[in-house]
Amino acid sequence: MTYESLHSQRQKRALNIVWAAAGQYDFWPDFLAFQSNGEPDLYLNSIVGLVCRHYDREKLTAYLHGKLDKSLFGELFTELFWLGLENAAYERELPCRPVLRELRCRHARQFLTESASVDISLQQLMLRQELVHTLKCARCREILTQPAGLLNPWEKGLYQALVFTGSLSTEELIAAMEEIIRKFFRGHWYNKPRTVIHFYGNSWLLKLLKKFWPQGNEAPEHWQRLLVNEAAVDGTDMSKAFWGGRKVIKGDKELTERYGKPLFSRERRAEIAFRYCQGFHRQVGLWFTGEPGEVCQENRDYYCRHKACFATELRALARRLQNALLLCRRPVKLPARSGRLAVDRLWRGVILHDTRVFAAVEPVLQGDFSVMLLLDGSASREGRQGIIASQAYLMAEALGQVGISLAVVSFFSQDGCTVLHRLKDFGEKSAQGIFAYKTQGWNRDGLALRALPELWQTAGGKRLLFILSDADPSDESAIPGQGLRPQKNYGGELAWNDTRDAVKELRQQGIQVAALINSVLDTPLVTAPAQRIYGADYVILQSLSDMAQKVGDMLEKKIYHLSGSS
Repeated sequence: MTYESLHSQRQKRALNIVWAAAGQYDFWPDFLAFQSNGEPDLYLNSIVGLVCRHYDREKLTAYLHGKLDKSLFGELFTELFWLGLENAAYERELPCRPVLRELRCRHARQFLTESASVDISLQQLMLRQELVHTLKCARCREILTQPAGLLNPWEKGLYQALVFTGSLSTEELIAAMEEIIRKFFRGHWYNKPRTVIHFYGNSWLLKLLKKFWPQGNEAPEHWQRLLVNEAAVDGTDMSKAFWGGRKVIKGDKELTERYGKPLFSRERRAEIAFRYCQGFHRQVGLWFTGEPGEVCQENRDYYCRHKACFATELRALARRLQNALLLCRRPVKLPARSGRLAVDRLWRGVILHDTRVFAAVEPVLQGDFSVMLLLDGSASREGRQGIIASQAYLMAEALGQVGISLAVVSFFSQDGCTVLHRLKDFGEKSAQGIFAYKTQGWNRDGLALRALPELWQTAGGKRLLFILSDADPSDESAIPGQGLRPQKNYGGELAWNDTRDAVKELRQQGIQVAALINSVLDTPLVTAPAQRIYGADYVILQSLSDMAQKVGDMLEKKIYHLSGSS
């Protein structure tokens, strides 16, 4: 079973759980819940369905998307609201469905076990909604008849307020959440373009702000960027509780100024984002640009210092590619006036007086193909920027000499957006644009790989992708949580597996994928992630001196495979 079909089946099963609990089959829920192994979460999906069964879905949707989502802390308030809805739906349905008690206990045990087993780095702690996670852990402990474990009076009060009872109506649930925002999160002011901005601060600070800026007034521009992260009651500092959440993705104007003009129209970009920015990547964006950048002097200097080695490797690699292409040529029979007699053409000589009744054997390459180089442009490559640019330039020159169509793209992630920068297009003869390659930000490999085929529309034939990377995907934008589960850092095994799945999806589309691993780490340290992600289709490539041998071996293998599948 392929990854896509398995994923699709799990999605359908999760939907069926929601629909069965709701008793309705004509809507698409805002989210589906899955366990860490990818299987649908029976309890949380049932809760989503029960909320739709017992409460006014239109009013809840209008409140969640029309008000909470437009708040500066919309994600935090949405998570808290669902924490309250879970308790309300559970209490209302329990008399009719006693099995919910066991399902709830099982889910609580699993949640606490996973929370305790995850090794949380400092970066992950900064990106996680720590307040929501704390309250979810307290809820799960109480479900298992354990002490909630909350020590802070402010957290205790908020937790108790979120215990919505099953007797509340839809309107009363919304009113209860509004009261929580008013009581525990103090003042909130309205402005444009964001509907509401929430300020968290000590009592004296909020009173002072209200004197100079009455509630309901429009905010001056410099206030729109203000955020006081000291949610407190009676002087208790709660700043740590509110760090994290999704990053605000920059607008088109700022992205254009920072990274270059977009390659696609606004409508096309919206379609691409809808297709790829989901699952692990639903809170980040994509930006494609082909604007020529300035040549980095560091890249040019490295190339000039190693020009003699470069010329030697280039000749050797081009020669190996030419030989590989010659070996892949297959004989094709063509009509001729001399050669081997073609029995199936004799009738043409008798009836049509055609003298071409012989067959000449002509070697031709069956089917053409195109190659794309994808360069990891994250800041972790900074120390090897010159060698990576030279390696890519060498491959581009060698492939160009034997007539293979080639494009080169670099990628990096910054401020919640993955940028794919086309340095050389398939139709360009010059490869000088590769020297504009530079490093910055992070690398969200899974998203970049999935979106890469959008840049392959102009080239036909079979497709071969080479990735120049260190096999270490990581990003500051976290993986969003599902249901009661906290969000997690995009790095380590989670990122390896996401990138591995992206490689599988590309291969299912008929794209041959191979990796050239260039890392500052010792070879044994990069072998495990490289094997996890690319299988056997990778080579460790640390310098220019062995380019012809290692890259030649890999290219020969892929060329034979492509020609054999024609």
